[in-house]
Amino acid sequence: YWNYGDDDHPDIELVCKDINGYDWKTKKQIQSFGDLQDDGSTTAGCWIYTGFYPENENLAKRRDNTNEGMSNFLNWSFAWPANRRILYNRASADLNGKAWSKERVGIEWNAQEGKWTGYDIPDFVATKGPDDPTFNDPFIMMAGGKGAIYAASKLNEGPFPEHYEPYENPISNAFSSVQLNPAVQFGEEEMNAKGEADKYPIVATTYRLSEHWQSGAMTRNVPWLAELVNHMFIEISEELAKEKGIKEKDKVIVATARGEIEAYAMITKRFKPYKLKEKTVHHIGMPWHFGYKGIATGATANRLTPHIGCANSTIPEYKAFLCDVRRV
Repeated sequence: YWNYGDDDHPDIELVCKDINGYDWKTKKQIQSFGDLQDDGSTTAGCWIYTGFYPENENLAKRRDNTNEGMSNFLNWSFAWPANRRILYNRASADLNGKAWSKERVGIEWNAQEGKWTGYDIPDFVATKGPDDPTFNDPFIMMAGGKGAIYAASKLNEGPFPEHYEPYENPISNAFSSVQLNPAVQFGEEEMNAKGEADKYPIVATTYRLSEHWQSGAMTRNVPWLAELVNHMFIEISEELAKEKGIKEKDKVIVATARGEIEAYAMITKRFKPYKLKEKTVHHIGMPWHFGYKGIATGATANRLTPHIGCANSTIPEYKAFLCDVRRV
């Protein structure tokens, strides 16, 4: 079922309605994810977005910036799920349903109205009061409704969380005698040569750009995005630029133990050197959207990064590694 218009350009409103979901029997839009059924009578593109497009109104287009209280702008666009702005907001109230802090009232139990009221959409059954045996179970996405400080059987290095430093680091772990998570998962051996701080003293991180928000394989082939940001660059502090003799738009080489790339320098006040254990440590950043194909091509940032996966999710450790920078 792919009814999004009759021409080559899909009607985005029809796409949005499909993502919101509808009832097959009534053909009406679903009002919330609580309306979704497991018998095939309802459909939705993504459960957390159900409710953002009720009958003939795209709530994501709202632009009312009225502060409803506690800096919750409930009529500005739509926040998933259910337009809720603070997850688990039931936990901001005590066991009687009253706010822990009178200066920061989020939601409270209103006995007269028989429901939760306040400045946000309750992340709890709105009519569940103190006489309900599960009234004290605010964490609705957790088994048993209670918060947790550890996962009994779900962490490979658990059960209690521990702080470990990245694979490459200019300083020692201040919180543990173990520097690196002993349960990390290593990828390709040739991409995991380890750089030491005496040769690669600068901390680097990769990030997204708003102009190329998703994968570069997609955004590099979109002309207007390629025009907005068309060159691979690194973002460096004024202090590091002065130390290295680098000027704005200079071509530079970024080197790690795994390889080198060429990029343009963008000098910015956003990045600052750190003082870590009486040691000055510089920090640079770079986008990961560029590659060798597309309208806007450039060096691949992940040519520099170690291929190490989180012990539990295997998400790569691309956000922190050591490098050095020099002018071309």
